[in-house]
Amino acid sequence: MFKEGIRQGLFSFYSLFKVMAPIYILVSILKYYRLLDYLAGHFAPFMKYVGLPGEAAPAMVLGWGINIYAAIAAFAGLNMTPRQVTILGVMLGTSHTLFMETAVVGRMKARPGVILVLRLGVGIILGLLLNIILPENL
Repeated sequence: MFKEGIRQGLFSFYSLFKVMAPIYILVSILKYYRLLDYLAGHFAPFMKYVGLPGEAAPAMVLGWGINIYAAIAAFAGLNMTPRQVTILGVMLGTSHTLFMETAVVGRMKARPGVILVLRLGVGIILGLLLNIILPENL
């Protein structure tokens, strides 16, 4: 049983590592070459409404498109406040892995378009609300 636990733990570690490591490295490279600043400038007008810096946009896109672990890897290298991490975490907690989970919902005979819009909408609404109600010095 112990050997099986070690084997499964290492498999889980490898599964997460192969997603998180390249994304963390990519975000670090984007940050080093100031490309993250360029991207952030384009997303900052929207991101300010949910209380996040423009630099968090790639993390949101990765969380929506790939999975929540990719998003964590993307924002791990950023200097975000606990308040910002909370807002981003709640938003992605309700609207992560949109494409894959929407496809799964579609196979379950639900209306995937409705579910997609609902999850994305709830995530954004929660971000807007948390930006209003969370204290700045969290």
